[in-house]
Amino acid sequence: MTTWILLSLFLIGVVITEHPPLIKSDKLIEYAPQASTEPTLGDQSNENLENNVTRLLDKLIASHDRRIRPNYGGPPIEVNITAHVTTISAVSEVSMDYTLDLYLRQIWKDPRLAWESDVEDSLTIGIDMVKTIWTPDTFFPNEKKSFFHEATSHNSFLRIDSHGNVLRSIRLTVTANCPMSLHTFPLDRQECALEVESYGYSTKDIIYHWHGANAVTIDENVHLAHFTIGEHYHIERTISLSTGNYSRLTAYFMFKRNIGFYLIQIYFPSSLIVVISWVSFWLNREAVQARVAIGVTTVLTMTTLMTSTNASLPKVSYVKSLDVFLGVCFFIVFASLLEYAAIGYLMKRNRSVPAASPVQYYETEEFFEVQCHPKYVKGAINYCDGVLKREASRKKSRNRRDSSMKNYQNNNIHHRPSDGHVDQRIPLLSMVPMPPIPFKPQNGAWGKVRPAQVDLFSRFAFPIFFVIFHIIYWTYYINQ
Repeated sequence: MTTWILLSLFLIGVVITEHPPLIKSDKLIEYAPQASTEPTLGDQSNENLENNVTRLLDKLIASHDRRIRPNYGGPPIEVNITAHVTTISAVSEVSMDYTLDLYLRQIWKDPRLAWESDVEDSLTIGIDMVKTIWTPDTFFPNEKKSFFHEATSHNSFLRIDSHGNVLRSIRLTVTANCPMSLHTFPLDRQECALEVESYGYSTKDIIYHWHGANAVTIDENVHLAHFTIGEHYHIERTISLSTGNYSRLTAYFMFKRNIGFYLIQIYFPSSLIVVISWVSFWLNREAVQARVAIGVTTVLTMTTLMTSTNASLPKVSYVKSLDVFLGVCFFIVFASLLEYAAIGYLMKRNRSVPAASPVQYYETEEFFEVQCHPKYVKGAINYCDGVLKREASRKKSRNRRDSSMKNYQNNNIHHRPSDGHVDQRIPLLSMVPMPPIPFKPQNGAWGKVRPAQVDLFSRFAFPIFFVIFHIIYWTYYINQ
């Protein structure tokens, strides 16, 4: 029994040694070499087709001279153009240009590239083939700069059919010139063009055409922050230069500026500054510091706003609509400051007091007496003019000084006249009243206007004028 058990275990070990268990690994499964198989008929046909295409391309290149255009010496070759705009990244009124990305497709026919084959009607080949065949020397006359895209490879392809029709597609980024008229800025609409033309071939060799009615298209996801993209159209024309006549294609794009940014940053703040300047009309006329501070502050604020706004715009020599608005706001704020200057002038005229006449000196024998009519005395102010008197006799003055000195030396005992009264008058210069020069106010237009009337008029005239200006301004420029 024990012998049978040992024999069974021995046989099981032999079987396990001959067939070890397979450890499955992801790498082993993924990178395990495929078992070689016999070539099939399909693989052989593909290899034959590849060889045929290679021989065909070699034959086309060998019989093709890229230095000479198709139909050389005959009628001009027609090049059809289509453009699909994918992005419009910037429209700058400072540098007067705009930038766009597009797919530019050129279609022409080259009979030298036609072939007869029942297998392939068209071939899509690499960009290296472009260097071996003739291609149009297309460029953008109004471009400032442009470049091809080469990530991860050159973004272009070439397609040739059996009839010799060639399609070349290129992805480009073009920054084109766009002259702008800023008379109605920021309520303006701009029209920017993209021009396509041959650099060296005149109309005797190349004529450009737009390929179909929808030759120029814009991607539906194209949006701009400051502009709304409107309609676009394209035309064909021939231009005359000193080197000949050239065929030129032009696509026009319409851009309407969005007013929201300027309403928030310029129009609303400037209008509020104007309203703040009207607060001085409701303040007391005696509050000089408050009214002057409001006027000067609003004028300086408007000046800063105008300077910062024009700093981000091109230095044009004509007046823009924004300049008109800010100029009127500045005029109203400055007029509010001048209004208080006029009120101060009127208040000064109403408070004017007649000035005293010059003092005149006369000699008289009378002693000091002050005479002043009550109508010339107001409170603590005496408006009396006078005549100064002094003693005519020096002898009397000398005797009086001697008497005063004796009285001072005798314990300040005053001289007493015979009538028993103490004479304490000091014989100094005195004033005798004279009638003043009467004040005659002017009876002109300013003499009839009161400061309160000016303030009352300004409270209504300034807001009404500003509202009328807003109505005329927005009605005129929006309809431009």
